[in-house]
Amino acid sequence: MLMADDEAFLRQELEISAIVTGLHDTLSEQDLEILKKATECYGILKDLALYAEELNSESFLPPINEVRDAFDHLMRMYSVLFGLRDGDGGYIKENLDAVFRHVYRASFDYLDYIRIYQKDYIHQRLEGISQQTIVNLFPEYYREILPEIESCLEDIPLYKASKDIGKPDMETVERYHAKVLKLRGYCAQINKMAPALIEAESKLRGEAEQRERKESEIRRAEAWKYLLFTIIGAIIGGIIGALVLAG
Repeated sequence: MLMADDEAFLRQELEISAIVTGLHDTLSEQDLEILKKATECYGILKDLALYAEELNSESFLPPINEVRDAFDHLMRMYSVLFGLRDGDGGYIKENLDAVFRHVYRASFDYLDYIRIYQKDYIHQRLEGISQQTIVNLFPEYYREILPEIESCLEDIPLYKASKDIGKPDMETVERYHAKVLKLRGYCAQINKMAPALIEAESKLRGEAEQRERKESEIRRAEAWKYLLFTIIGAIIGGIIGALVLAG
């Protein structure tokens, strides 16, 4: 026998299945395709939102507002499907298009936001680390990672420029997302190496300061020697001059 929880779960599954079946029966193929693209775009958007929080804990309002507007249009579409308000196929398509546009814009908002903070993140993690230390401990940074980072940062504005709200393109979002994920991987590598780089840099600076102290001590000793020899020379010269005058 099914337990009460199992029966409730089964009813819920049947209700969800009925809704999905109803969507396929109610929406046109074009509407379903728009809904699918919006869902795919939202999957990318959700990943970006979580990553944005890792980079900066402060809320970024523009994409949040876009998601709120997308949800509003989605509910308008469902209200027609469930008979809660009047509307025809044109109204449904209009709102589905709006859902995708809002999710699409939100994705680009996050992509642009993340790109800025990724660049700042890389700069902050390597700030104060000398080129010598990076070459010694992290040679692949200059050889592989930095050229790739610069390439990504050059490509990203091209994706941004190709954004067309009037004609959204998921391929552009996916390519842009791939670049951001690539930079995310490089950020992780840099973050992993950061403690060792900081320690090595501290050691390098300590050695440099020690050399500077020794060289300073040598310079002071040389200066005292020069002063001493000058004084001795002056004394001897005075004595010799006095003897010459006395003779």
